[in-house]
Amino acid sequence: MEITMPNLPITSWQEKISCQIIRNDTQLDRTHLKTSVNSYVYALFEHGTVKIKFDKYEITAHQGDLLIFPPHIYPTILQASDDYEVIFLIVSQSFVYDCPLARSVYQTSTFSLLHDDNPIIKLPEEAQKTLREIMMQIMNHINYGHSYTAEALQALYALMLADIMAVIDQFNNEKKISQSAYHVFIEFNKLLRHHFREHHDIAFYADQLKISPRYLSMVTKKISRLTVASYINRHLMLEACWLLKTTDHSIQYISEVLHFADQASFSKFFKRLNGQNPLHYRHEQEPNILGPKSK
Repeated sequence: MEITMPNLPITSWQEKISCQIIRNDTQLDRTHLKTSVNSYVYALFEHGTVKIKFDKYEITAHQGDLLIFPPHIYPTILQASDDYEVIFLIVSQSFVYDCPLARSVYQTSTFSLLHDDNPIIKLPEEAQKTLREIMMQIMNHINYGHSYTAEALQALYALMLADIMAVIDQFNNEKKISQSAYHVFIEFNKLLRHHFREHHDIAFYADQLKISPRYLSMVTKKISRLTVASYINRHLMLEACWLLKTTDHSIQYISEVLHFADQASFSKFFKRLNGQNPLHYRHEQEPNILGPKSK
């Protein structure tokens, strides 16, 4: 079934940030961003109930929920109530890195801990209202820009992240995570973003952070609920899935890029974590569009 786009705001600014309202008869258009595959997706659920699939997980989101998807994750709506409405904010990594204030907020957050089998952030009513107002302001600034649109969007995005951080910090406080452990986890994530392809071992990261492997393991487990090995493997899997989905690189080439000993080792790793070999995964992919499932 072809899904038509009604007269709703679908806006982007310089192919770096896009804000869209999605309802039952619409789908998320990622084509407004040139580098959408390298973008963060923030989904604020306004009304109704939505069942979403991402990676190998299926979750159900309700009114007041916030989901954050990192780059290379392709969420798909499987089912939705007739009254559902979601506000999507798509932000490219280049926008984050070009905005000093937003970047500083991003670097002191732990978004990655939300991206396991249950990435839903349950927002208090006041926080939901505040985030909605910020997203609407972002949409308005994109639609009716002026000579200071860049600065306005950067400030609004940083404000949104700060409010999200406040909710995350409350979660962290409930888990009694110390500031020193929090700092170690953030620095570990910074290193991981740059080195996960070539370094799959905990010793490298512990040495770079000048801490023991045991302490790094303890911190990572407490914050992310994953072992260091599982955390690194998740990054490798996301990268492998993205390469398989979006490029025609050979399996051999991908195994080399991700620094596996050989293609057989990579295929074994992929099947162990994904349940199927890389070639079958590539052939079975659906279009990477978030929208109501065709009947």
